[in-house]
Amino acid sequence: MADLLLEVCDLTTRFFVEGRVVHAVEGVSFTLRAGEILGIVGESGCGKSVTALSILRLVDEPGRIVGGRVLFHDEGRVLDLLTLTPRQLQAVRGGKIGMVFQDPMTSLNPALTIGDQIAEPLRVHRRLSRTAALDEAARLLTRVGIPDAARRLADYPHQFSGGMRQRVMIAMAIACRPRLVIADEPTTALDVTIQAQILDLLRELRAELGTAIIMITHHLGVIAQLADRVAVMYAGRVVEVAPVAEIFRRPRHPYTRALLASIPRLGTWPARLPTIEGAPPDLACPPAGCPFAPRCRFRVPACSDRLPPLAAVAPEHETACIVAAAGGLPDD
Repeated sequence: MADLLLEVCDLTTRFFVEGRVVHAVEGVSFTLRAGEILGIVGESGCGKSVTALSILRLVDEPGRIVGGRVLFHDEGRVLDLLTLTPRQLQAVRGGKIGMVFQDPMTSLNPALTIGDQIAEPLRVHRRLSRTAALDEAARLLTRVGIPDAARRLADYPHQFSGGMRQRVMIAMAIACRPRLVIADEPTTALDVTIQAQILDLLRELRAELGTAIIMITHHLGVIAQLADRVAVMYAGRVVEVAPVAEIFRRPRHPYTRALLASIPRLGTWPARLPTIEGAPPDLACPPAGCPFAPRCRFRVPACSDRLPPLAAVAPEHETACIVAAAGGLPDD
């Protein structure tokens, strides 16, 4: 694909804790086009955030990236982010790829002013003087909707609300006009009004700068509003990838179908909201077969013995399900 920006190929990240090996991310693969918004969705603990951190090699011990490739297409060059030297990687982080972390209060330095924190990537990557960097920081704060931006550069993170801190994180992520922004649960713990404002801001940034976005969330409503395509994760693996309209219209994996069935809908009031029985597997002892099989009402005997690969079931639609690949899930 001429407009290919990112290829994640068989990415595998594990945590080595007290003699146990936790398979947090196991063979994850997906692609991202320039200017595209890809949503990565799944329940807590499925590996979404570890995947995001692994892309930029931000996984700390006892975590370790043990396999795979992350190919970033940059102006005619293809960089494998997992093999770059620390100096080469520093040029990519913040410059070519920006990151919006899940909790801005723990991601922002409480001892530094907001102005200095936004100015840092501008000074490192764009080589601006401190004065020029602070002027640009004020412009960025205004761009993300923070009033009286020039005055607020001297404030500290604790003087901002949760929604405003998230806007600061977005300003830092886009400071160097990156080609890709990875947003890890950027609307978590925000009220619905602020959530909507953050999503509008991300859409505007894509339209204005042509920035591609990887949006990581457990909230399917956010995915429906923002994403072009969706990758569904379960137990450290991608189990379905498709355009967002196709995922909501015809999900092909039992886990995706169960997730969508559990969403409350306006105008209906079922006696009991559908739930997914059981619990995800222990990732320190992953099953031999499909990790969703024990919770799946469509399972067949082969599901417990064989790990299904991600395979095409329709144009631009892939799923990792033996039953779906054999002819599709039964209609409810």
